Amino acid sequence: MIRRNIEAFGLKVIDDYNKMLFISGPRQCGKTTFANMLAEKYHQGSYINWDIISDQKRILKSPYFFEHENRDLKAPYLVIFDEIHKYKGWKNYLKGCYDGYSKEFKFVITGSGRLDLFKKGGDSLFGRYVSVNLFPFSLGELQRTMVDWVGFYNYLIEGFDKRHDYDGHRQLLQFSGFPEPFLRGEANFYNIWSNERKMTLIREDIRNAYTIRDISNIEILSNLLPIKIGSPLSTNSLREDLNTAFDSIKKWLLILEQFYYFFTVKPYSKSISRALKKEPKIYLYDWAEIEDESSRFENLVAFHLYKAVRLWKNYGYGDFELFYIRDREGREADFLIAKDNKPVFMVEAKVSEEQLSKNLLRFQQKTQTPFALQVIDKPKVLKRTMLNDFTQYVISADNFLQYLP
Repeated sequence: MIRRNIEAFGLKVIDDYNKMLFISGPRQCGKTTFANMLAEKYHQGSYINWDIISDQKRILKSPYFFEHENRDLKAPYLVIFDEIHKYKGWKNYLKGCYDGYSKEFKFVITGSGRLDLFKKGGDSLFGRYVSVNLFPFSLGELQRTMVDWVGFYNYLIEGFDKRHDYDGHRQLLQFSGFPEPFLRGEANFYNIWSNERKMTLIREDIRNAYTIRDISNIEILSNLLPIKIGSPLSTNSLREDLNTAFDSIKKWLLILEQFYYFFTVKPYSKSISRALKKEPKIYLYDWAEIEDESSRFENLVAFHLYKAVRLWKNYGYGDFELFYIRDREGREADFLIAKDNKPVFMVEAKVSEEQLSKNLLRFQQKTQTPFALQVIDKPKVLKRTMLNDFTQYVISADNFLQYLP
């Protein structure tokens, strides 16, 4: 069993902070398995899944059932609620659990897209939880070589080691980072699994959460998105493709993002108002759907960076954001990572080009970003240069990605 890299932080939230731990992420990324990994650290506990009818009846009959369990009163007791956000009164129910029993019990709550919506509007759970994302496997997580932000930044300054895991990198690229298809490593199984996952996501999860007249339009939209990777996403273009109202496309995109089908990368601008007017780029959590080789590789790199900034932010290392850069002449750099609104490092994803991108160098100077990395899908490449007091790397993806959480 592969240990997940948020485990230590999750235990800290439960034990040291004495908060409810909220775990959200894409369907089938291992949330339930991870919750049971946490349960291994305790000698006693209960697991409740709202999708199981007998568990629903258990809560409705005796909401605080765990109070009556046989237990060692001197040892912590862990209660895991899976998919509890499907219960109509789940917020107030969890509020009652925490307010009444947090001194005696520990609580873990897992779910997918809908679980994140409690952050919108008024939040009766404020101050009672810490939220963390569980994403598909990343290379650093698989190799257990993950470093925190401070450690990663030191590598940027001092230089990277010559570490390589090209086989693991290629398996991620081909089968995605979702545990089941990755561990099986079979193309036929991935195809079956991927189709089933998307169908369940749209026809069950999304349909149950929203009243949508024609769910088939969201299916069609989801099938169009893999060919849009790496380019600014035009809602107008999608509207023309689907012959559907602009507002409907915007709504469906928001739903697909909320349910972790894709994530967005916004354009970098010192002016927030200008940035909001520009179109974001989208990338899939399941990049193995993407047929184009260069787009799939760019998506893999984007995912690792996105996962890193989300976790660094969750862990309290600072306000991290992931951007792309595009100027009026159409020149681009793939990714810029900012900490507390200040550019820290840039990344350009190239399949095989070892010569530093002119756009990468141009934007590094323009934004005064200390480090620029050209990450390539070729093994055993590690070069470091200096230009105008700024540092540049050309580095193999299987090397670089291991340093990200």
